[in-house]
Amino acid sequence: MKNIPFRVRMWLPLAISLVCLTALSIFDAFEMREIRFEERRATLGAVTDAALNTIKDYAAKVQTGQLTDAEARKQAAERVRVMRYGADGYFAIIDPDVTLVMHSTKPDMEGKSAKDIRDKDGVHMWSDAVALAQRDGQGFLRYSWPKPGASESVSKLSHVVSYGPWKWTILTGVYLDDLQADFMRSMYRALLVFAGMAALLALTTVLLNRSLRRTLGGEPEYAVQIADGIASNDLSVAVVTEPDDHSSLLYAISRMQRQLKQTVTAIKTSADSIATASNQIAAGNLDLSQRTEQQAASLQQTAASMEELTSTVTHNASNAQEGNRLASAAADVADRGASVVSDVVATMEAINSDSRQIADIAGIIEGIAFQTNILALNAAVEAARAGEHGRGFAVVASEVRSLAQRSSAASKEVRELIDRSVERVRAGTTHVEDAGATMTQITEAIKRVTGLMSEIAAASEEQSKGIEQVNQAVSQMDEVTQQNAALVEEAAAATNALEAQAGELRASTTVFVV
Repeated sequence: MKNIPFRVRMWLPLAISLVCLTALSIFDAFEMREIRFEERRATLGAVTDAALNTIKDYAAKVQTGQLTDAEARKQAAERVRVMRYGADGYFAIIDPDVTLVMHSTKPDMEGKSAKDIRDKDGVHMWSDAVALAQRDGQGFLRYSWPKPGASESVSKLSHVVSYGPWKWTILTGVYLDDLQADFMRSMYRALLVFAGMAALLALTTVLLNRSLRRTLGGEPEYAVQIADGIASNDLSVAVVTEPDDHSSLLYAISRMQRQLKQTVTAIKTSADSIATASNQIAAGNLDLSQRTEQQAASLQQTAASMEELTSTVTHNASNAQEGNRLASAAADVADRGASVVSDVVATMEAINSDSRQIADIAGIIEGIAFQTNILALNAAVEAARAGEHGRGFAVVASEVRSLAQRSSAASKEVRELIDRSVERVRAGTTHVEDAGATMTQITEAIKRVTGLMSEIAAASEEQSKGIEQVNQAVSQMDEVTQQNAALVEEAAAATNALEAQAGELRASTTVFVV
């Protein structure tokens, strides 16, 4: 059936319908002929019963004594002779020897044997009629016999019935040529109806074929093959349609295939991209999760370090404040030291002045010792001149001289000491002046240090506050990082799920052949 073209298969229902219609018409004609035949049989049975009843009535008159047997037979035969039905219905009576007792249309045959009479087909209808009646009591017989006034034999149906008391066989028949004519008319009428309906059905089939062909766009098997290929996920087969076809089922399937192919291709491309991106995102999320965990750990360490740094900076701020206080005290001490150094410088200048005066006095003493030594020399000279009388004076002069020499030597030593002391005092004065200048510089430096320490203390306090804020921010960052780590883990899980779904999507789209 699949190898039969669609157009031929579209004609098959028409052919089958026509065959069925023909068969039905023929069957109806035969059925109608059979019904008419059965009607004829019923009619024959009825009229035969009427003739038989008439004969029985005359036989009853014999029983009652109204007629003799011969008279009753004669009158009965004459009564049946005149009985007619239809256009050419008549009766005949036959005795057991196949001799015609009565024949309505051919009285010349009465009293003659009809054993050897046959129809054109060789049927001994009179002998067969008597045999049938004697055997079955009644029955139907078919044979050919000319109509009254005609020479050509036609088909005839006769009904025979036996009347036992008189051993008569009553025969009557009807010609069947009208049935055949009606049958042929029915056949011709059926053929005309068949031809008209065939033409109408053929036209309808042609229009329907053309419409279906235009609607389908090709053979249904081809459309089924294409649809089955699409159902089997094969979108690579090219659908062949007519050049001017833009509305058929095959064109719609072709358009659906192209659209589905584009869609599936886009889905496959997107699925591959999603799968690749999911892999990258999954790897990135895993790396980000690890880095976030490391960052969280580092932030925890940073938070701990910031707490320690905050404690250290706070301690440094307190130390800076203490240093500022000590620097202020040192500045005060330096100021007092500068005053003391100024006093020392003044004292050293006074000592220097006194040393110069002492040096001058030592010079005077040295001059006195020199003069005394000269006077002692002069006294010794005079004592020597005086002789014995001046010996005591010479001793005194010698002692005075000795004392003058020792005084001169002592005064020299004192002078030298005073000079060295003066030099040292001078140097000390210089050093004290330098120390005073240095103390002034130290005082100024300490004042600057005090200002810087104040600034450092203020900055340390601000730094302590800032680090405390940074510590709070780092703590918040730690909390946020922990939350981010949780979110990254959730994102990683979602990405894994997305990757699995992308894999399923890719697996689902790989079954399509584009």
